[in-house]
Amino acid sequence: MSFHRLLSAGALCALSAVLSSTALAASARWDTSLAGSDGSGASSASPWATGSVAAEWNVFDSTTTDSTPDIAGSGSLSQLNPAAGSFLTGTGNLYSAGGAAVFSATLDTMLNGTWTVWLRTATQGTSLDSVATLNGVTADKTVSYSAALGGFGGSEEEAYWRWTVTDVSSLQFSFGSSAAHTSLDQLAIFAAPVPEPSTWLSLAAGLSLLGALARRRA
Repeated sequence: MSFHRLLSAGALCALSAVLSSTALAASARWDTSLAGSDGSGASSASPWATGSVAAEWNVFDSTTTDSTPDIAGSGSLSQLNPAAGSFLTGTGNLYSAGGAAVFSATLDTMLNGTWTVWLRTATQGTSLDSVATLNGVTADKTVSYSAALGGFGGSEEEAYWRWTVTDVSSLQFSFGSSAAHTSLDQLAIFAAPVPEPSTWLSLAAGLSLLGALARRRA
């Protein structure tokens, strides 16, 4: 083996150790909340709102397809180019060492009516690209947390994409990074129903009635 290959192998091992020692997946917690739900890393749906649909991965168990979310629901995450130097770190991060990272996530669920859908990620190293798609529709990334990493550089980042969908039978996401050294730490899919206009009218009427009763008692 050449000196260059030895040096590259050593660098990858060192980087894996850095990512493993600092990975959020070790505690399976997010630094920021989303839609009032923080995801606790527990093996139940309790962190998510009633009536919602969710699936969350805190530890990945395959470099190709992981169909066993750690929290709630049923879904699958696939890496479309695992041959590009991809491996699992000691804490279950999915690390793409040798090239771009391209991911596909699917949640098969019937959503009747209008829903708000979030795709949420936590990464280390190279950040994910700005644009992701849901059923072919693009959305821009919102970064909710970012902190510089020491050692090999890059950042620890939490981000999400948001869509509004109506009457769908499956949620199919595509996202990734166009550069190497992305370490996918956590992934969550979260969908919550949008109240019908009649629901908002009923709520407004109820609040008005409560206000009138309060004024009458005063």
